[in-house]
Amino acid sequence: MSAIGRVESVWRYPVKSMRGEKLPEIFAGFSGVWGDRLFAFKSSATPVGFPYLTGREAHEMLLYRPRFRHPEKAAKPVNLAEAEQLSPLLNPVAADPADFALDVETPSGEVSAIDSPVLLGLPAQQAGNGHSLTLLRAPLGRSSRGPPQWRRPTNP
Repeated sequence: MSAIGRVESVWRYPVKSMRGEKLPEIFAGFSGVWGDRLFAFKSSATPVGFPYLTGREAHEMLLYRPRFRHPEKAAKPVNLAEAEQLSPLLNPVAADPADFALDVETPSGEVSAIDSPVLLGLPAQQAGNGHSLTLLRAPLGRSSRGPPQWRRPTNP
């Protein structure tokens, strides 16, 4: 069998339209990459069909750097080994919210929790046009790809 390609790097993007993180390995399950696009900002000034503030509207968002407080816990499901022993078809359980606690470093070097009111105001100011933002969180451990099932976080 001949190789048709080679993976040079794998990346995960914890916050929609913010900088990603290069990882040595990823866990990908039925719902996507573990910890990918867990958070997004819903904007009052974007179309209802796609209500998220992205780098298209706020270019500087692409320079924000999200980091998990506990990268080892956010790397893969805690019950992965047990689930694989039962059946290779089982999806591991969702993570504890604390496992996905996230801080974001702004382009100026300030670090804030993802749900900080200060952080919530920065992308809105940059986007202009009356954006009022709401932080949304995908189901824990699940990728936001596919039909969105976002909700407001409850004290991560």
